Amino acid sequence: MQQQGLGEKQVAQVRGFADQLLRKPENPVDPSNRRISLIVQYTDQGDAQEGKTAETVKKLEESDQK
Repeated sequence: MQQQGLGEKQVAQVRGFADQLLRKPENPVDPSNRRISLIVQYTDQGDAQEGKTAETVKKLEESDQK
């Protein structure tokens, strides 16, 4: 995904609920039950062009709230 432009710091969370939320509960060992969810932070193209990471954008947003 990084080769396609996803920044390393854009991945906020990786979640694995396959053991709790089975897609096919009738067959717990089915391969479709082995999955993950990625929570990705959106980065504006203008921010990316300026070299700002999602972490920098978050810090700026936090300082704006103070």
